[in-house]
Amino acid sequence: MRAILISAGKGERLYPLTKNTPKSLLEVGNGLTLLETQLHSLMDNNIKDVVIIVGYKAEQIEAKIKDYQDRLNITTVFNPFFDCSNNLISVWMARHYMDSDFITINGDDVFTPSVVENLLKCNNDITMVIDQKELYDDDDMKVVHANGNILEVSKTIDTQKANGESIGMIKFSKKGPSIYKSMLEEMVRDPNHRNSFYLKAIQRIIDKGYVVNYSVCNESDWGEIDFHPDLETIRTYLGRYIHLDKVNPPKK
Repeated sequence: MRAILISAGKGERLYPLTKNTPKSLLEVGNGLTLLETQLHSLMDNNIKDVVIIVGYKAEQIEAKIKDYQDRLNITTVFNPFFDCSNNLISVWMARHYMDSDFITINGDDVFTPSVVENLLKCNNDITMVIDQKELYDDDDMKVVHANGNILEVSKTIDTQKANGESIGMIKFSKKGPSIYKSMLEEMVRDPNHRNSFYLKAIQRIIDKGYVVNYSVCNESDWGEIDFHPDLETIRTYLGRYIHLDKVNPPKK
């Protein structure tokens, strides 16, 4: 199993913290960066093949991962359009690494190993990890699901209609990789999709009649860092997301 981390963005909503540092290298606690918590959660699930899509301050990420090259097979893919496009283009840049089963993960997610563990148990072509909560807001990547399938995914879904939230982690297996790659290739040919989220490709896959299933995680098993309060919450309650006794920085 391969993990593809989408970490090319500038993280402008976290300025000035990200003025000289990519979001994935912000320290979230216990001396670890956001990226490192992701790598540890993947290693806990024996996922050692990792592709990181980079762009903004790419050289800093490439320097950091040298600390993990003895335990992981890490490759970076550079998106030269990171500052003038959205993450659909970033994901398309990594299409050559979608030849077998893989998981895509948003570069600003913090998650417990159990989230990945449960996702790996799913044997569907495409499986999206969601959580379910009482209230959703406009910035949530909301979903509508029924009978085990995702029907809609978008930030524009009415908050009263939504019954789940995509956490930014999707597994592609069996026919899933070829379905996804074909859709990405189709969409990047249209300049109107230059600023599209990659989840728009998932919606188009659904609209074409393909089944997208879901795996549910607990709301307390993950966090997303978009704004300054998010970072403070993660730093304060890191133990809710990461088992600190299992997470140790590499020895220098």
